[in-house]
Amino acid sequence: MRPGRVQDLPGLRALWAHEVLNRGRDCVPSEAMVARMMGSFDWSARSRIIEDSGGPRAAVLVLEHATGGRSVARVESAARAEDDRLRLIKWGLGLGRAAGASLAQVWRPRGQHRGMAELGLTLARPFWRMDRRSLEELPVAPLPPGYRLAPLVDRREAAVVFNRSFAEHWRFQALDPDDLPPTDRPRELELLAVTDAGVPAAVVWCELATHDPDLRRQPVGVVEVVGTLPEHRRRGLAYALTAAALRRLRGRGAASASLYVDGLNPTRAYDVYGRLGFSVAFQYDVFEVEFRRSRP
Repeated sequence: MRPGRVQDLPGLRALWAHEVLNRGRDCVPSEAMVARMMGSFDWSARSRIIEDSGGPRAAVLVLEHATGGRSVARVESAARAEDDRLRLIKWGLGLGRAAGASLAQVWRPRGQHRGMAELGLTLARPFWRMDRRSLEELPVAPLPPGYRLAPLVDRREAAVVFNRSFAEHWRFQALDPDDLPPTDRPRELELLAVTDAGVPAAVVWCELATHDPDLRRQPVGVVEVVGTLPEHRRRGLAYALTAAALRRLRGRGAASASLYVDGLNPTRAYDVYGRLGFSVAFQYDVFEVEFRRSRP
């Protein structure tokens, strides 16, 4: 086992592809997504590789984010053999604890739970990828009375809507409206619903992605965010805004669509997506462990 390095990315993508073909992962992240995720990643400190003469056969990356004032270490593994995976997950959990994380997460495909209990991890919830196999026959769904699409979306304003919409959701990661990461997302794939008086109410943003290997029709329109402010819920905004986003994705060449949703979502957002023609295509089981701090 050795520290990883940026030059391991091709081997890591090959491991991801192996897992996709064996239903151990839902997709290989696009190169653009990897670049966003790994732009400032500390390879030497936060990754480990197990290799043989053919290159990497297992890898682990320990990513970190904040939620509710707590630090969460997400231990991401890829492996051809489960013994290697468990060895690397154990290392990643140890790093998360040593680095001061409050808890750690491990995401595994549905039913693939070997070794999780032995590592102190407990099942927290299911997380779904829902797919719409084609973008033909999309519903026409006008916004409800009293609402309209903003002609131009202010990204800072959209971030505020996002934060308020998801503030009470599980492991929510807030955006800093004054320090948003750069994006090359086309502006037409950012939608904001406002009241007739111009007050923001709901937001959707999405992107076009191509994955290989993948069983979905390519390219895929990925609906990244669907958020409605609490005081504007139960009026059909999420349905209408997502339908509009799907039409825009189709206009840019998307052949299918996907989105991700918490299987225990408190607003039952998956019901809206089901009415739009989405169905569960892949399930992750999310495991967590809390790190107890010793008293000084």
